[in-house]
Amino acid sequence: MVSSTFTPVADSYVDANLPTTNFGAKTYVYNDGSPQRTAYLKFDVQGVTDFTQATLMLYAESASSTGVEVHPVADSTWGETTINASNGPPVGASLASSGGFASGSWVAIDVTSAVQANGLVTLATTTTSSTAIKVTSREGANQPELIVGPAPPNPSPFVISPAGGGTYQATSATAGTVYTGTLKFVGERAVTDLQGFGGGTVSFTAGDFDFGTEFFKLNNVVDIVFEGAGIDTTVLRNSTNAAADTEPFNFTTATRITIRDLTVAAGGSARTTSDAIDMDNGNDSTIERVKITASRGRAVVFDGKNAGWEARNNVLRDCVVTGTQWHGVELLAASNNRIGSCTITTTAGSGIQVNKSSTNADQPNKKSSDNAITGNIVDQAGRDGIAVNGGDRNQITGNTVTNSSDDVTGRDGIRIGSTNSVSCDDNTVSGNVATDDQVPKTQRYGVNIATALCNRTVVGPGNNLDGNRVGPLNDAGTGTILQ
Repeated sequence: MVSSTFTPVADSYVDANLPTTNFGAKTYVYNDGSPQRTAYLKFDVQGVTDFTQATLMLYAESASSTGVEVHPVADSTWGETTINASNGPPVGASLASSGGFASGSWVAIDVTSAVQANGLVTLATTTTSSTAIKVTSREGANQPELIVGPAPPNPSPFVISPAGGGTYQATSATAGTVYTGTLKFVGERAVTDLQGFGGGTVSFTAGDFDFGTEFFKLNNVVDIVFEGAGIDTTVLRNSTNAAADTEPFNFTTATRITIRDLTVAAGGSARTTSDAIDMDNGNDSTIERVKITASRGRAVVFDGKNAGWEARNNVLRDCVVTGTQWHGVELLAASNNRIGSCTITTTAGSGIQVNKSSTNADQPNKKSSDNAITGNIVDQAGRDGIAVNGGDRNQITGNTVTNSSDDVTGRDGIRIGSTNSVSCDDNTVSGNVATDDQVPKTQRYGVNIATALCNRTVVGPGNNLDGNRVGPLNDAGTGTILQ
């Protein structure tokens, strides 16, 4: 047996501040804690014989850290064009909560206890947040859904393939589920389904996958694998000049995520925070055998600067990065991460940037420490090849850095520095080649310990720092250890 999917036969919201106003024709419904706004959704459930599971699917048009609560409503006689705060039926006790979610994402809520028979079913959503939450209504493009039926098997893997005409399909052979629509829609629906089973795999076939101006927006995602058929075989792309973050892979709070065996091209006008793969509050994740051929900002960033965020124990390896309009890879307020065996060329910013957070971040001047940058090739970086700004105990070993400072003068192959009176202590630079073979040369120093704020930097053994524009080493540090 398979589940049945129902869309609302009526929906609206009511506003306590406008007790006689009806909003039934809107393409959205609102929830708000102040003023109190309650959304009502009515479904006509028919033909179901197995009520083992019922899931309410909502498409969020705004983000919320609080989320919504779902309530049963006993009275389904209300009308879409007549309901208001003065006549809306009373709602029952909360039966489920969504938790926080991101804007532009699907939210799945278990409402099984409220759906146990065929017929009209009304559910109400509320929030305790004083920030309004906007959800697409049945008049909008992404209608709410009520999925009722037997508990399905784990749908992993979902296989995403081009379906022609600019549409895509996400197919689960195990669950018999098929989603058809934009790349954003089918991918996010697949992830939402997999999250209900504790994770799984989203597999892209060979081919070109075009978001247009859209992107995956994924929040609170755990144990999901995104895999392609190989670098240059599976290509995910988008292009936009929007004044907003537009990362094809845009994560907020991501744990044990894997992205592998594909190419990402994130086109559009330069914007330093619009990247190809953005792991905000990303931990214990792996990105491997991935190629980035374009990015408005950075190719990959692991970001731990905001309130409550960490960016720890991540691995980026065997990657190819070229043509970014800012840094190739950035570790931002991120610790205990590893970047290895990547080839990074022709970046407008630094090839690899290990960076503290800014003074006005939620966690100001939070350091990036205990990271390993090893075995990478960095060529033609617009700024520094590899740069540490305000971090401790980072290991920079076995890298080959050539021809840096290609766009901005006075930059170095490997730079250890800091700003805003933040120290950078006990970093190690050993076994690297940092040279310039261009005519004229642009890379100033092979290694530049740029400030007395950097204490006990270990340089060597085994570095080859010859051939740079000014010299092999500049040491403005404190207590530098030369081996």
